[in-house]
Amino acid sequence: MPSRQEPIAFEDLKFIIEEDFSIYLTEKKGSQEKLKDNFYYILTFDNVGMRVDVFEESNQIYSRIAYIDSIYDKKFKNLYISILNVKPEYRNLGIGTSLYNYFEEISLQNFEVDTINGKLDSWIQHKERERFYSRLGFNLISEWDNGIIDAIQKKI
Repeated sequence: MPSRQEPIAFEDLKFIIEEDFSIYLTEKKGSQEKLKDNFYYILTFDNVGMRVDVFEESNQIYSRIAYIDSIYDKKFKNLYISILNVKPEYRNLGIGTSLYNYFEEISLQNFEVDTINGKLDSWIQHKERERFYSRLGFNLISEWDNGIIDAIQKKI
């Protein structure tokens, strides 16, 4: 069996001046919320789901440090997490948990959701990831007989 790989790269995004960050927000039609310290949570909706990006502001430079993207299926009341990614140097600082909790709270305010799920099939089998999703209340699922956790599911 081929070894599993980490996502190719974190989608880096940086704004050197506040005006460029404001233009980005306007173009994305995103709502901005400063939740703690210098972290900004940017919420955007499109015709398929919701996305939250976390930016850190330091010396008037805005850098994306985490994001989660989703697809909503109205018929089945299912919210599918297509990606949740935290920049490697920001992992294990509570940012992923904070991002997910914000994402779930806003999702439940805007969509009728019975289940949140996602696939882990492109990621390395990693016990820290399993603990992360387990702590968030997800069931860890092995869709094959090999015992590798490749899906997550949470009933709301």
